[in-house]
Amino acid sequence: MSNLIHQYNEAPDTILARELAPVVERLHAEHLNNAKVWYPHEFIPWSEGRSYVPGEAWYPEEYPLDEGVRSALFVNLLTEDNLPYYTETLLQMFGPEHPFRDWIGRWTAEENRHSTAIRSWIDITRALDSRSLEDARMQQMTHAIVPQPPNAREAIAYVSFQELATQVAHRNTGRHLRDTAGKKIMARVAGDETLHHILYRDLATAIITIDPSSMVIAIGKQLRNFSMPGTGIPDFDKHTNAIAEAGIYDVHQFKNLVVEPTLAEWNLWDLTNLSPEAQKSLAAIERRIKSLGRVATR
Repeated sequence: MSNLIHQYNEAPDTILARELAPVVERLHAEHLNNAKVWYPHEFIPWSEGRSYVPGEAWYPEEYPLDEGVRSALFVNLLTEDNLPYYTETLLQMFGPEHPFRDWIGRWTAEENRHSTAIRSWIDITRALDSRSLEDARMQQMTHAIVPQPPNAREAIAYVSFQELATQVAHRNTGRHLRDTAGKKIMARVAGDETLHHILYRDLATAIITIDPSSMVIAIGKQLRNFSMPGTGIPDFDKHTNAIAEAGIYDVHQFKNLVVEPTLAEWNLWDLTNLSPEAQKSLAAIERRIKSLGRVATR
């Protein structure tokens, strides 16, 4: 990669974008081939619902759930709602004419389908207070707080981890629901998130092939500072603690189900000819994994 930079006298991200264009087109085509077509309205048990009265009080007994599961539904849905701002951030990485834009459009549409399905199910079952949910959505999207990776490498590293973490959270949330429709919706959403993770993970693999040292450094930075999206959600810390206590998503699952499988796919420890800084980053990644293990044990 460094040789390409010197040869073309261009900014590194410009060269990277050009090298990745055919890769993005291939991965996008593979995603479309593997993605399942589904329609949110066909998953919702509409006949089980009833009309809302303006100002009507909500009672948790209408759909009994552990509070950690309610927090997971709340955070998962509001994160999906905020997707347009993630889109805006990622589109800046490669420019408006790059094939990445076509993929981001598809990704955004699929994530919007998730929020449509989950919200419709919540409104029908009254699993959450829909008024409070709407107030929180307005607050979160007004402030539009999303992760802001400084470059394309770190952005792809972040979403590689984040999409798999989201899959784990959706899948485990569904397992705690009482009705078949809710379980099916969360399973379908988790399936989509798996495919999203695969695309970003494989795109990161391509960057490793093109520029291994800088990508190892990017992965190390994002792993060291990783946090789930949703920090703009009201009472986010309280909800994340409740989600962890419910066993839906915690440090243990982040390490075992997200970090280690993704790093294994990248084969970072088989890379050779890394720069001194990249070698330091690789050692830091190993320390980070051990640190996550100690936290998970506690």
